[in-house]
Amino acid sequence: MRYVQPLLDTQRDLLEHTMTHDAAPRARARAHSLLLSADGMTIKDITKIYPVDRDTVSTWIRKWEHEGPASLHDKPRSGRPPKLTPDEQTLALAYIKEEPRSLTQVVERLTNKTEKRLSISSLKRLAKRARLRWKRVRKSLKSLRDPAAFARCQRELEALQKQEDKGKIDLYYFDEAGFALDPSIPYAWQESGTVIELPAMKYGRINVLGFMNRKNDLHASMFDQSIHTGVKASKSGL
Repeated sequence: MRYVQPLLDTQRDLLEHTMTHDAAPRARARAHSLLLSADGMTIKDITKIYPVDRDTVSTWIRKWEHEGPASLHDKPRSGRPPKLTPDEQTLALAYIKEEPRSLTQVVERLTNKTEKRLSISSLKRLAKRARLRWKRVRKSLKSLRDPAAFARCQRELEALQKQEDKGKIDLYYFDEAGFALDPSIPYAWQESGTVIELPAMKYGRINVLGFMNRKNDLHASMFDQSIHTGVKASKSGL
């Protein structure tokens, strides 16, 4: 059974840094695999983590033993040179960060600036190499927050938590959410000249109240009426 030779502290630090911070996905995979091998994981088990065969992992280990850190990155390959210069790639990434929801606008801005037109797929590859990820955008109320009031509420909450820790009170956190019962109109395969129809009607709305403590003890209630202070007080036992 083949394993990586015991690692020096400097080698382990290098592999851990590469695994966590390197921009090249292959370099991160190789570094992680070498660390796993050094910790006793077999080549067969490593192939279950990364979609490569046993010979590939064995080659990574062999090259590491002969070439050291130089084996982590792919050697330059012959072929068509990149369409964008390094400075233009940096500019493209800056545009992506300024227009994170629309690569089409990035293409137009980059074309106007450099007179070079990239495809959307090329921009996506550039973004992925820079470790950008396409994921959901979150709404935030931080810009509307009163810093002084927020700090005061934090202190009050810490005081309540200390009382709970001493067994003086039962502290629960409250939130509410509403769910519209109107179904979204789906797409469907339909014959030409025909339309699948769904009856139009008012489905209403369900409101949910939830009370949960720090031990994940949850108490939830559903209402088909509006939520007001009286409803909240009755469900909280106040």
